[in-house]
Amino acid sequence: MRILAVLMVLIGLLIGVPGAMEFRYFGPDDVGFWVGVVATPAGLFFAGVGVLLWFRGSSVRRLVFLAGVLMAAATIVGTAFAVMGPPATIIGIVGALAAIGWSSRAGAVTV
Repeated sequence: MRILAVLMVLIGLLIGVPGAMEFRYFGPDDVGFWVGVVATPAGLFFAGVGVLLWFRGSSVRRLVFLAGVLMAAATIVGTAFAVMGPPATIIGIVGALAAIGWSSRAGAVTV
């Protein structure tokens, strides 16, 4: 669980931070701007849920699933619009599948 939390934070920052930096250099007419639009919210949400997973444990299982689905969707949309390259696509999909897989294998949590 903690390994997944660290993985989620790293992947979220690897996808979200460079996407946010695209806003500084590109305007809405350029492809780089749309990298930021697609990648930044999904990456930062993914990283935030990774931090929650670290501190709260498996009680945030549904949120981890949601973050995985959002990261997968953002990666697929970014790749379909040709604004994400192959490394970002592979990193995003691997992280999303890890999160979805963990959340589906984690049992129900009683509080």
